[in-house]
Amino acid sequence: MNFLIFGTILNKDSFTYNQAANPASTKWLNGLASGLSEGGNKITLLGHCYEQAWPKGKLFPGKSHYLENKFDNHLVPFLNVPGIRFSSMARSYYRQAVRRISQSNYDAIVTYNPYPWHASAARQLSEKFNIPWISLNLDFDDVGPKWIKFLRQAGDANGHVFLSAWGFREAPVVSKLHLDSGVTQLKPIFGPREESATLNLVYLGGLGGVNGLEVLMELPKTIPDANVRFILGGKALPEANKRLQQLAMRDSRVEYRGFVRDDEVEELYARADVFLNPRDPDSVVNDMVFPSKILHYLANGKTLVSTWTKGLDEAYRDLMIVADGASVQNFSTVVRQAMAETKNERVLRSTKIKKFLEETRLWSIQAERFRVFSEQVCADFKV
Repeated sequence: MNFLIFGTILNKDSFTYNQAANPASTKWLNGLASGLSEGGNKITLLGHCYEQAWPKGKLFPGKSHYLENKFDNHLVPFLNVPGIRFSSMARSYYRQAVRRISQSNYDAIVTYNPYPWHASAARQLSEKFNIPWISLNLDFDDVGPKWIKFLRQAGDANGHVFLSAWGFREAPVVSKLHLDSGVTQLKPIFGPREESATLNLVYLGGLGGVNGLEVLMELPKTIPDANVRFILGGKALPEANKRLQQLAMRDSRVEYRGFVRDDEVEELYARADVFLNPRDPDSVVNDMVFPSKILHYLANGKTLVSTWTKGLDEAYRDLMIVADGASVQNFSTVVRQAMAETKNERVLRSTKIKKFLEETRLWSIQAERFRVFSEQVCADFKV
């Protein structure tokens, strides 16, 4: 198939130039796009560079060299002025797409999240060129009562892909697919780390309230063991960054790495004994989210302690140690449970994880599921 995808896949350099760039979103779309390409499909990407609104950000954001060059990847320029920047994005996506459509016969237009600028352009293009529109719904802060906000923004898409298991079950749309995430392959060093004098608890990801920042801040107080190390890294707003730096200064067991480059990530994965995912299950923002870090963690075959959010598929319960609630005490209790596991218990869980990933969550498998779904959407569109 031939896909025209509205979504931004940035290269590694882009994350050092702008705090607004999102590594998780780039990795997810990169995984799907790579799986599609390697499966023999054609893809064209149109994407803009993330930037805070002018004057905090640049008036005309981004450079083409910030885009990942292993794809047919094109920059969407826009005027980054408050009040008009979203409409400028929508017009630019539309114009760029018209140019590409004149050069190639696309089977489907795919939008990465139902952002207003993506949805507006895709809707017009679908009507003008008679091409089906498939919406990838990675997150949505609040779908609204009876899904009114979601339906208003993207309900008329011809097909919907949901990362959230809850979103897939509950969304009042007909043509839909549940596809949470994937991994390219298992890590070369897979399974529990050899026993060591220190036990490393690792969290890498967003460092905000919905991500469980308060739990991470309080966890060292509830686990005073001298042999435990708390390794924390990710993107944080200035206030959170300052608090984490102060925590590391007060407690020598805390290693705060700040924003972590890809080459550092692998080193920290290798050091981990237990991964942490304290995402807030009570936040409505998390209902439509699948935390992609879960699969990045599981790809290492190590113990993962997690809260349970609505976006998770039931299949993950057997692969993680799940906290009963969102409180610091609840999370600390299951972290201690993970710390006390025997080597044999960790190996058994690692075996389960390996089977699950290789049979259901490789990007090659997920991309093929997406292709089959897209073919059906296209067939239904032509009826």
